[in-house]
Amino acid sequence: MWDEVLGHEQNKEFLQKLLTPGSRPHALLFYGMGGIGKKMLALHFARTFLCTGQGVRPCGVCESCRLFDIANNSFAHPDFYLLTAEEEGKDIKIEQVKEMAKQAAFAPVLSEHKVCVIDDAGQMTAEAANSLLKLLEEPPPGWLFILITRQAERLLPTVLSRVIRLRFEAPAMDDVQRILKAHGITQNADVLASLAGGSPGRALAFKEAGIFELRRKALDLLENLPLESPFNYIAGLGLGDKYDKAAAMLVTEQLIYLLRDMLLLKSGAAGQVYNTDILAELGTLAQSTPLHITRQSVSAAQEAWQNINKNVSAKNVLEALVLKLDLLRKE
Repeated sequence: MWDEVLGHEQNKEFLQKLLTPGSRPHALLFYGMGGIGKKMLALHFARTFLCTGQGVRPCGVCESCRLFDIANNSFAHPDFYLLTAEEEGKDIKIEQVKEMAKQAAFAPVLSEHKVCVIDDAGQMTAEAANSLLKLLEEPPPGWLFILITRQAERLLPTVLSRVIRLRFEAPAMDDVQRILKAHGITQNADVLASLAGGSPGRALAFKEAGIFELRRKALDLLENLPLESPFNYIAGLGLGDKYDKAAAMLVTEQLIYLLRDMLLLKSGAAGQVYNTDILAELGTLAQSTPLHITRQSVSAAQEAWQNINKNVSAKNVLEALVLKLDLLRKE
C-alpha cells in the first residue's frame, strides 16, 4: 500500500494498523529530514482514512477518493483540512489555527472522520502553538491531526506528549536514484542524490534550481583564489542585482560541500566525498590549498550560510565571504 511513497515500510505498516476501528489515535507526528516523503505519506494515509469504499482502501472510485486528488494537488474534500504557512518560510499564525478550529463545530460530510494535516508544524508563532495545544487537549470528536516537522523538538513539549511520533529516515541512495530516474533524471543522478543528502525532494529541487551550474560557480571561485579583483568577481557570479536568497544559499552550500570534500581528500577519505564526478579537480585544489586555510574557509562559508538563512542581506554576506576567502588565500 502507498507504493507512491518509496521506503518507510515500518511506518507504513504501523499506519495500516491504525485503519482498524478502535485503534485510531487523535494525533500523529511525522518527523525527519525534509524532502523524504513525510507529507506525501500523510496525504495518502489521509485519503485512505477518509475512503468510504468497500474492500481495498483507498478504493479510488468513491466520492471521497475522487475529491482527494493528490496527483493534481487538489483537495476539495469537505472532511480534509491542510494547514500550511501563508508564505514559504513564514510562521503559521494563530488566525489560521482558529480558522481550522471553527471546523470542529461541523460534523463530517462524506466520511466518518475528519483529517487535518499540518505541514511544518514546528514553524508556528507561540500563540498559534498554544491554540493548537488546546485542540489536542480536547480533540474534536472524529478528528485526526497529522503534524509534520523536520525536528520534533521544535514543537512544545506539551504538544509532543499528546501525539504518537513516527520518525522518518532518509531512504537508501539507490532508492533516491530510482526516484530521480523516474523523473527523467539519468545523468549524474548519483551525485545529485549525494548532494541532496539522500533527500529525493531536495534533489529534485536542486535539479530545478540548476545546482550543477551553481556548483561550477562555487568551484571556479575556489580555483581562482586569490583574486586580482574580488569585487569584479562577485559581480560575475551572475546571481542578479537582487542576489536571490535561495540562489545565494545554494552557492554558499556548494562552497561548504566542496571545501568539505577537500578536507576529506586531504585526510585520505576519498570514499566519503560528495562530488565524485569532479574528483580530479578537487584533488588538485586540495593539494594546492593549505589545510588550515581550508578549515578556516569552511567556517567562513558556514557562517555566511547561517547569516543568509537569517535574512541578512545576501549581497552583503556574499561580498564579505568572497573577501574573506580571498584574504585567507593571500596570507
